[in-house]
Amino acid sequence: MKKKIFITGGHGFLGKQVYLKLKKSGYNNIIRPTKKKCNLILEKDIIKIFKENKNIDTVIHLASVHGGLYYNINNKGSIYYKNILMNTKLMHYAMLNNVKKFISAGTVDCYPKKTPFPLKEKFIWDGYPEETSAPYAFSKKMMIVQGQAYKEQFKFNHKHLLFMNLYGPGDNFDIKNSHVIPAIIKKIYLAKKNKKKHITLFGSGNQKREFLFITDAAIAIVKSVKRNTQSPLINIGTGKAYDIKFIAKTIAKLMSYRGKIIWDTKINSGILKKNFNINKAKKELKFLPKIKIEEGLKKTIIFFRKKND
Repeated sequence: MKKKIFITGGHGFLGKQVYLKLKKSGYNNIIRPTKKKCNLILEKDIIKIFKENKNIDTVIHLASVHGGLYYNINNKGSIYYKNILMNTKLMHYAMLNNVKKFISAGTVDCYPKKTPFPLKEKFIWDGYPEETSAPYAFSKKMMIVQGQAYKEQFKFNHKHLLFMNLYGPGDNFDIKNSHVIPAIIKKIYLAKKNKKKHITLFGSGNQKREFLFITDAAIAIVKSVKRNTQSPLINIGTGKAYDIKFIAKTIAKLMSYRGKIIWDTKINSGILKKNFNINKAKKELKFLPKIKIEEGLKKTIIFFRKKND
């Protein structure tokens, strides 16, 4: 297909999968510069990309600065500053260069701390986000505000996809700043390697989370490229939440770890429950996730072992 697509974060966890799915769907004119070539915090780099690549049809904005829960807690200021700069400038220059569609990746963290479950898109402005991730959440939510303002003044076409917790091959397995699934995999791997009879995980284990496999997330983005949706906001997830104890036990079983799992309840584990209403994704994008949680965990563990065994 001749449509020219610019992906930010195109070499990252989600970006790689989006690139592969786009290629598989017949999109061959794809721009995905590395951070070294295009640092989105620098206005001159954004200007240069649009100057060197005329007539970009679609921007898929996936680049962001964030990590797991504890990384987000310890880096609130820099996370907000860097994200707000890159998001704001990129959307502005996309508008100036007549980009036909701007698709941005949002997060479940954007939702208010106190809101009914499952989360519906109409709840997005009903309260303050969970404090541990609020700066990151607001840097994402400002794209919703900017997109709506640009639509009203400049007829700009912005679509914001709100993603549930992503996991899968290619994830970040650094315990210090990874998300819960890769962190548990890494802890169990190290426990087995060092012959430890227990591992310690943060929180009570009763907190419920919804997880979306990385290839399913990529498919949703490709569908958003192809389809003209009415809603500016769409939840992308499975609609089903699992408690962290179940996730940990399943990973331990898949990795043949028979040690004890100790839960450190003194550590803040964030909001008790997160799960989506995904009716809009089903209706407007015709999106339904394919990978079940056990299959996704198995694929992720296989990837990890290939890299580390």
